[in-house]
Amino acid sequence: MLNLTAMVKKWLETSTARQKLTVALMAFGLLSTGALLLISGSSQTASDPLGSNTFYFVSAFVKLLLVLLLIVACSVIFRRWLQHGPTGKSIRQLRVIETVRLSPKQAIHLVVIGNQQLLIGATDQNVSLIAPVETSLDVTPVEEAQPQPGLDFSSLLQSFTSHQPTDASKGKV
Repeated sequence: MLNLTAMVKKWLETSTARQKLTVALMAFGLLSTGALLLISGSSQTASDPLGSNTFYFVSAFVKLLLVLLLIVACSVIFRRWLQHGPTGKSIRQLRVIETVRLSPKQAIHLVVIGNQQLLIGATDQNVSLIAPVETSLDVTPVEEAQPQPGLDFSSLLQSFTSHQPTDASKGKV
């Protein structure tokens, strides 16, 4: 008996609230079923169901359907309550803002975790962090960007070619 008490105490310390709630609901169901079986006595309908009422089977079938519908409705209500919490609002810390497919097996996801945005690359075998994303309200589209004055392609090309080392400076003779 002491071993059983110790096991129950250990389970109560290590179990989650959801597990405790499940066990409490199961115990309540078993106790209420036992109480109903003890309270209900035998009736004349149970000893001779066909002779006392012609619609006995129809009423038994309707009652069975009502009990099954009640079980399904209770399970749906409890499931929603457990998913959303007692306040009824869903608390989601992780959201996918946007997904760009690079190929059928590769994608880039913009994910929000709390108040932080992350750029994540995903394949069939791996998920990796590419970079944290800084959010700013001043976003200038590429089409509206103005070129810098005095810089054009030809001047950039000339400056690039003038800085290239020649073959003689590389050590070739």
